[in-house]
Amino acid sequence: MINALTLWAPGLLNSLRVKEAQQALQELKLPALQNLIAKSDHFPVKKQNFFQQASFLFHQAETMPVAATNAAIDIEDANLSEFWLRVDPVQMIPDRDSLVLVAAKHLGIEEAESKALLQSFNEHFKQDGVELIWGATDAWYLSIKQPVDIQTTNLELVDNNPVNEFYPQGNAAQYWRQLINETQMLFYTHPVNEARREKGWPEINSVWVWGEGLLKPENITQRKDAVIWSENTYLQGLAKQTMAESQRSPSNYAEWYGSQTVMTDHNKHLIMLDDFFTGLENLQLEEWIELLKQLEENWFMPILEALKDKQINSLLIDLGCDYRCHIKPADLRRFWRFRKGLDRV
Repeated sequence: MINALTLWAPGLLNSLRVKEAQQALQELKLPALQNLIAKSDHFPVKKQNFFQQASFLFHQAETMPVAATNAAIDIEDANLSEFWLRVDPVQMIPDRDSLVLVAAKHLGIEEAESKALLQSFNEHFKQDGVELIWGATDAWYLSIKQPVDIQTTNLELVDNNPVNEFYPQGNAAQYWRQLINETQMLFYTHPVNEARREKGWPEINSVWVWGEGLLKPENITQRKDAVIWSENTYLQGLAKQTMAESQRSPSNYAEWYGSQTVMTDHNKHLIMLDDFFTGLENLQLEEWIELLKQLEENWFMPILEALKDKQINSLLIDLGCDYRCHIKPADLRRFWRFRKGLDRV
């Protein structure tokens, strides 16, 4: 028996999407998902970003700092006793009295471009003692021996928004804003961006500072009996720091339940549906409806049967609604709770 399973599909049933698809959802029949939702207990959810949700769902009392947690995966032999920041390549587009930030995931950055820009950055800021570490094409890091007074805004919140209200705060706020401004001037004439302009590609003309923090072992809850199923860097880092096992996200329930990992002593599982999370916000309505049908067949139907057969003792579903749903096998006997349309979720 699986002691506890958390199934997480961030943003799948977010309120804006449900409102847009209200008519379609009234007619859509997903009996397994609707049954699970109807019979479960619902818990109010505070507004949280991805990293706060991930830490909460994996039973951490505090949100693990993004930069340090990711660096544990992206950078070999990263010194995690230091204070870490992300200083990521982005695009800034002038818009009236502000700049609009476009995150690297939209820019199609190639590895050679990323490394060339980072090298120029390090040469320029060498006299300040600032040296970035390359982690991935869209992830640069800065480690500092002592914690600094800085409060930043997560990149996901700033993405596609004006940046005026989101610049770093703290005692050294002016320094970090100056660093961002100097980087814009440095990158504007860089050969990478000159080549991109000739091709009509979006520029990589700035950086965004975010994800600050120091990993504190005393604040980390160990989860040696648990497994995180995801290739997301933050979740892999979360698993590493909590002594949990990490596996790639399975494509369906049968693949997950039949795996050797499930048959071991690890009986607590967090599955993030990576394939469905990637690009979710770009799906057209018809594509999103089709995705729900796939999830019904590949996940919700077999999970419902597993609960009936008591293969799973406890199930938490988080699909990005305004609440989370928790259900145990005995809850399926709540005959007085009738299924309702997903437009009423």
